[in-house]
Amino acid sequence: MNESISQKIIRNTIFNAIGRFWGILVALVLTPYIIGHIGIKMFGIWAIVGVLTGYFGLLDFGIETSFVKYISEFYTKRDYKKINQVVNTGFIFYSIFAMVIIISGFFVISLLLNLFNIPQELYGEARFVFLLGIIVFAISNAVSPFGAIQGGLQRMDITNKISIAISIPMIIGTVFFLESGYGLPGLMVNNAIILVISRIINIIIAFKILPGLRFNPFLFSKGMLKKLFGFGYKLQFAKIADIITFQTGRLLIAYFLNIGLVGFYQLGEAITQKIREVSLLLVSAILPAASEMDAKQEKEKLQELYIKGSKYLIFVSFPLVFFVIASAHLIMLIWMGPGYEKSACVIQLLAIGYLVNLVCGVGVSLGAAVGKPQFQMKAAIITAISIIILSIILIIVIGFMGVAIATSVSLILGPIYFFIKLHSYLQLSLKNFVQEVVPVPLIASIIPAVLIYGLNSGITLVNLASSRLENLIVFAFGGILFMGIYLTVMLRNKYLDKSDVGLLKRHFAFAKYLNLLKVE
Repeated sequence: MNESISQKIIRNTIFNAIGRFWGILVALVLTPYIIGHIGIKMFGIWAIVGVLTGYFGLLDFGIETSFVKYISEFYTKRDYKKINQVVNTGFIFYSIFAMVIIISGFFVISLLLNLFNIPQELYGEARFVFLLGIIVFAISNAVSPFGAIQGGLQRMDITNKISIAISIPMIIGTVFFLESGYGLPGLMVNNAIILVISRIINIIIAFKILPGLRFNPFLFSKGMLKKLFGFGYKLQFAKIADIITFQTGRLLIAYFLNIGLVGFYQLGEAITQKIREVSLLLVSAILPAASEMDAKQEKEKLQELYIKGSKYLIFVSFPLVFFVIASAHLIMLIWMGPGYEKSACVIQLLAIGYLVNLVCGVGVSLGAAVGKPQFQMKAAIITAISIIILSIILIIVIGFMGVAIATSVSLILGPIYFFIKLHSYLQLSLKNFVQEVVPVPLIASIIPAVLIYGLNSGITLVNLASSRLENLIVFAFGGILFMGIYLTVMLRNKYLDKSDVGLLKRHFAFAKYLNLLKVE
């Protein structure tokens, strides 16, 4: 039986959530272990390498961002010829691109490492890690069109099963290389091995779930490349701006201050990124589904998808962000132990900017699906320009925390433009939208956040909790108290209407408890 679009979105969102939560759990467990073996300076180098390889990815003109959209669109029309053109054109383009990236990496490595105050005794390891990282990145891109088949066919269940399965040998490899004394180079070798295994699996799965798929380099099409480029270059500006926004702070800290502080900033930013990732799980399945709606010219359903999706995103993200702000210092004590107060402050400064930015999540996916990526592009450019200017000024004036402040402020400026343009296109009142979806969850989140912050501060002041276990108990109690107050306020104000609760009842097992609610 064919699934409805709503069923596809919910099914894929559930699988994305399972995969993402598993990934977050693995990262939270491994990070203290990794830092304990390589130190905060090498962890800072690891962060810088991630940023630099990401910048190399900007040279692809945004082609990769087009794969899922067009595979989904052509699959809806059962146009297998064009799907094969997309995959083979993408493979040929990225194979050539990989060679360019690898050669370029060898030429610029010394210049890049000299910019970021890499200690001389760590230079050799940093050089090896960077070059291997570039090779891994390039190979991954070359086979990415095959991996995009899963997204285009809305089979996120397969994607996340692979992700979870492949994480097991990744964990084993991490422990093996670190315990054997290979340090950071060993981590990168482990990443390379895992990448090869996962990409082979993705290629096999692509041919299995799409029997009409053909690998034939002669199916390369200049017309298809032009089509992919025509859509992708607009999103590429947004991708460039996003990398500047979410990663440049680490480079500026390394350049103006020192590599050790990069590690502290990375840890704080990692927590806010994880919260952002968890919240955006609700929109992770929207792009292919919205592309299907757009192909069928179902404008009213797109409007409904935007409003409902944004409502659910805000319902989940507001309490998460405000609870993390209130508990930031406790989180770092539980996760990393004492001595990471700088990272806790980074969490609190970044969180509000991240919250405003992620509320755009549904609109960003919708804009890309209907062929209007320029809204995201221009908003991201506004954010990126702001962050560069403000970060340089504030890091000179304030120091380390200046980058976090600049990032948070900039993450608010871009979304303002985005919402204005998107609502104009969708012919929806922005004022009415904000009044409908924001005030209740905002108030419901601020009230318990203030209470939890005061509780945590009081416990810290009198030193009632000193061990990780004691701090974890306090954290769990705070979470239960927070959610109790939040849900009480939300339910009393009937933020979820009858249709919302009905949707939950139909698709989520835990929703049977909603029978206790009186929804009008």
